[in-house]
Amino acid sequence: VGLSAQDRRQNVRDAFEARSEWVRGKSVLLVDDVATTGATLSSASEALLSAGAARVYAVTLARPHHFSGGTYDA
Repeated sequence: VGLSAQDRRQNVRDAFEARSEWVRGKSVLLVDDVATTGATLSSASEALLSAGAARVYAVTLARPHHFSGGTYDA
């Protein structure tokens, strides 16, 4: 909360590790509750692909909306 996009990317850099024996050659579905900058999905996807996943799909359940001057900005 309150991190810039650059800070979010730095915060999750190398935060994920995947076991190649579990993902090698497989398609993987990542589920993220809220996609703010995409940094978490990007970092997790990189770990999975580096471990040999054939494909990585991602789905998010929500994205933040910012309230500004009586309207919501996407």
